[in-house]
Amino acid sequence: MAKTEDVAFAIISAAGDGRAKVAEALKQARRGNFGEAEECLKDADEHLLKAHKLQTEELLQKEASGELQGPFNVLISHAQDYVMTGMAMKEMAVEIVNLYTQLRAK
Repeated sequence: MAKTEDVAFAIISAAGDGRAKVAEALKQARRGNFGEAEECLKDADEHLLKAHKLQTEELLQKEASGELQGPFNVLISHAQDYVMTGMAMKEMAVEIVNLYTQLRAK
């Protein structure tokens, strides 16, 4: 990737797709569609992993090696926030889907 802003937008896009899949998983679990909820969580994992990989390879490793130049970029901060909140949402969604599954089984 060329510009830092391009990297940030790619991270935001991938993480946003992951967060949307997490929200869809919760909606499907609430409706009792647990197979679909699990598929959404798997899709969320793929998107969030892509975002995390971009963050690591295009930002963190380059920053550590001195390749990344320039002042602090608020867009990068936003991108990293999106990744971390998406990952936290996904962890909580797994637990919530499990709770819905247990409640439905009773």
